[in-house]
Amino acid sequence: MAPLPSSPTPDSPSPGTGPSPYEPTGSRVVNEPDHYRVLGVSPQAPRPEIQAAYRRRLRETHPDRGGDETEFHLVQGAWETLSHPGLRREYDLLRFGRRAARRYGKAAAKPSHRKVRGWNVAPAPEPRARSLSTEGALVAVPWHARLRRARPVHRPSVWTAAARSTAVAAIWAFCGLGYLGQALAADSWLFPALAIPVTIAIAMIVIVQTSRALRRRYDTAPHPPTGRLVLAFLFAAAVIWVAGLSTPWGWALGVYVLTGASLAWTVRRLRWTMALRRSVGGALRQFNAFGPAGTRPKADRPTGKLLREVLTNLPAARLFVALPAETGTRVPHAIVCGDRIALLCAPVGRDGADVDSVNLPEAVAALAAAVPDAHVQGWVLWPTLPETAREGETAAVHDVAVGQAGSDIGLWLAAGGAVYDLPVLQTLRMRLASIPGPRSDELTPVART
Repeated sequence: MAPLPSSPTPDSPSPGTGPSPYEPTGSRVVNEPDHYRVLGVSPQAPRPEIQAAYRRRLRETHPDRGGDETEFHLVQGAWETLSHPGLRREYDLLRFGRRAARRYGKAAAKPSHRKVRGWNVAPAPEPRARSLSTEGALVAVPWHARLRRARPVHRPSVWTAAARSTAVAAIWAFCGLGYLGQALAADSWLFPALAIPVTIAIAMIVIVQTSRALRRRYDTAPHPPTGRLVLAFLFAAAVIWVAGLSTPWGWALGVYVLTGASLAWTVRRLRWTMALRRSVGGALRQFNAFGPAGTRPKADRPTGKLLREVLTNLPAARLFVALPAETGTRVPHAIVCGDRIALLCAPVGRDGADVDSVNLPEAVAALAAAVPDAHVQGWVLWPTLPETAREGETAAVHDVAVGQAGSDIGLWLAAGGAVYDLPVLQTLRMRLASIPGPRSDELTPVART
């Protein structure tokens, strides 16, 4: 993110004169020199101002014009760091810490390696209206023509969450007003004297909890308040039993307490669903492959053909490159469709950190534990299928020939449904964002189209 523009001030610090107001504070130690002091600019200076100061300092410190050679090299290093937005952001965060975050906004507080890289590998076609019949076929029918997308996968819907929250709020308000109206219409003064404070107290508690739920943003699915609901149910049952099954105010008070206990949770669920669709939905419409920062889609020719075949014929499929499995290991390719994740690897990894046929079962178990709502299986893509079964081949790990693997993998993924499972996709994207990215001068592509 580019720094906010600011006009230079007359008393801007110059090299070697006076202390800089932007010195590192606390225990932060920066081994690099103060690049802003070297160039004589403010840390809020925009790039054109830094470039002009660099050219001026270059003329002043050039050895051919009588300048100091050490100072000349410092000017060169300052320009190399401050001219690159990513390097400047890392330098500012290391030197100034939270001051840089306040100065440049929230984006500066997030390192560049937290960003998930996305690509468009191939345009996804429109889903077919119906599957082709294979009865009486005289020729081999492709696997994608035999798809049966009958089992939909549950995914959170904003409309469903909003309707649930609105219905609970309406029932809660209706029962509260009904209970209060019956209390006011009672002949005895004791009943209204007790009912009005109880109704107001319950309403205040529910309003406070709901307002807190509206202010917070939830990154994970909120769990139902089981303990609160059990207590509310017991209280409602006791009130109905004491008042009598035929007494309206007993039912009104019981439902009022029960819906009030669940209203805050429905609002939290709505907030989480909206945040989930904002963070994942936009990326799904634009990209069908994701990887850590500094990577590009990469695969050999047979594997690339397999990936294009599956991604083209499954519109809901998404590819994840260099997906972290365990500490220090990554899956070269993972395809997600619905609630199913297919981990693909070569018999021998290209890199020491790549998952291969030896540690693929451990990677499957690790991702299955990290994403408990998903079904995870692994495939070892062999050039030619081994004649005998390997020791590591299990019900969740398969050995297949890469040329004929599209049918097995595609049909298994399609059984998960032709929709997006947003929580699963968000969990995998957060795992990609946890990878520390290399500096711009150390980028090594791990993915190729």
